[in-house]
Amino acid sequence: MKDLPSPITNEQIPELFAQLPHEDPAFGRAVTILRAPPGELVATPAELNQNLYILMSGVVHLVATNKEGRSLAMATLGPGSVFGENALLDLGQSTTMSAQAITPCVVWKLGAEQAQTFADRHPILSLGMLRTFGRRLIQVENRLEDVAYRNLPERLAAEILRQQRHAHSNQIRISHQALADILGTYRETISAILRDFKRENWVELGYRRIIIKDPEALARLAGAVYE
Repeated sequence: MKDLPSPITNEQIPELFAQLPHEDPAFGRAVTILRAPPGELVATPAELNQNLYILMSGVVHLVATNKEGRSLAMATLGPGSVFGENALLDLGQSTTMSAQAITPCVVWKLGAEQAQTFADRHPILSLGMLRTFGRRLIQVENRLEDVAYRNLPERLAAEILRQQRHAHSNQIRISHQALADILGTYRETISAILRDFKRENWVELGYRRIIIKDPEALARLAGAVYE
């Protein structure tokens, strides 16, 4: 078992993951590399119960879907995130979430038995999973606060700005349905609000694409200070 340097920043975790195949060739042979374009399913609920996933690049949503087919994005994960925790932890309950690529993604997959073996050998895997749990908890708390205290246009403006930060660009590639899933509403409602934003000349709309023209106006609506 290799000791971890301390302290480790979130930015260092993907770099430490990238070193594992070189430090441990058996790990490199065990990993299946998945590449997913935006909108593609990375893992079904059954697959999340059987495998551990390491997000090396891109952005993934963990999405819950109810019996009526409505979806809600429960968490947004970035590089260095580790998910599919049932492969390592006996939680006594199967997940009902799936994982969907929001941007082009590279994901490493390990089967449950392999994940257990390499987690014992490489503590960075357990640390990555623990950090991911923490980020997911913060996102759930923030979402509950948004739902309780902010109206939908405010929440949509804030989410567009969050997507802008993920993309590092004023052009974000995301569908109206994906935004609806994130905010727990209907696609038609999101489309109507986005048309209002377009009339205000805050955004331009295209196919699975939003161009942000006035981030300051969106930030004012979201109740945030634009930096």
